[in-house]
Amino acid sequence: METEQEAGQREQHPYHRRYIRHKVRLKIEVQTRESYQSWTNNLSEDGVCFEIPRKLPIGREVVAWIYIHKSKEAPVQARCRIVWSAKGSSGDKIEHGGQFLRFTGDGQQRLQQYLAELSRPVSQPPPI
Repeated sequence: METEQEAGQREQHPYHRRYIRHKVRLKIEVQTRESYQSWTNNLSEDGVCFEIPRKLPIGREVVAWIYIHKSKEAPVQARCRIVWSAKGSSGDKIEHGGQFLRFTGDGQQRLQQYLAELSRPVSQPPPI
């Protein structure tokens, strides 16, 4: 059951925690007026968390290319809205939360498939 504090946080930040957040480090390119290459901190069906050296204003729309596979497959391209920012763990970068607005091509399906693969339980070895 949800606590009062969790309910209050969800009300204050309704874009948070609708989907499972996967802690994954994937290459990401973010383009606003400038372009940045960085890494994701986490990823969900609804959005992405990444760090860049400059603070972006809340509400700013950016284009993100997320490299979900190490192969030469094209990255997932999505338009995102910055919904929060905070000082990053490294101290010299700003962490941002981007909510996905729309995807290019089959990007949403590819992202959902990748996240589903991350959610699959690891098979247990048979008992001896």
